[in-house]
Amino acid sequence: MNNPRSQKWFKVRTDPLSQRALNNLNLKTIRSNRKNDAGKLFVPLFLVGLLLTILTSACSETSDTNDEQSQQFPKITDTERLFTAEDFLSIGFKQSKEYDVVELPGAISAIYGFWKPGGGESVDYEIRFYTSHDDAVTKGTFFADEVTGPDGAVSDKDVTWKEGTRDRRTSGFTSNGGGGSLAVKYADYIIHSNIIMLCQGRDKDQSLERCESIINAVTEGPRS
Repeated sequence: MNNPRSQKWFKVRTDPLSQRALNNLNLKTIRSNRKNDAGKLFVPLFLVGLLLTILTSACSETSDTNDEQSQQFPKITDTERLFTAEDFLSIGFKQSKEYDVVELPGAISAIYGFWKPGGGESVDYEIRFYTSHDDAVTKGTFFADEVTGPDGAVSDKDVTWKEGTRDRRTSGFTSNGGGGSLAVKYADYIIHSNIIMLCQGRDKDQSLERCESIINAVTEGPRS
């Protein structure tokens, strides 16, 4: 037969222990939740920081690219002045050839020769003349694109206007000094008022820089 006093004593002894264990469990749960909340907060903050870093880097690169583009001589410029071959000859441009433009749509003449930017090394140029800026753009762009840049055509069988094809290419060389394949001489060109001018260069930047040099010289006029 159970003793009531014994049951009462057991209840008194066990209830505080149960309560203490429950309190410890609640405390552990609270601490665990705090850690989880901190971890959850860290992840979004990390992602936000990473995103800001990426955006800052992208904006910096875009800014640098825009600065380079703004400093580069414009490829297409419309001016009130109409240029002639004499304008270039007057600043020391040495004409080597005059091309037959019968099969070059819209062109009224085209010359090939060289000039020395800043009195330095000789640079080859091909200058095509049109009656207007609009004609140069609408009728001449395709024929200039076809023979310039890294993918420019260098073979007679690949070009539409074949006049002067040999003058638009240069021989490449292998690393051991042997002969290589033919390469494009003009990395780029400009359309300035009524002319399309192909400028010799190893890359686009050098070609446009050399185009700019001769255009500036023509614009300023011959030195007295």
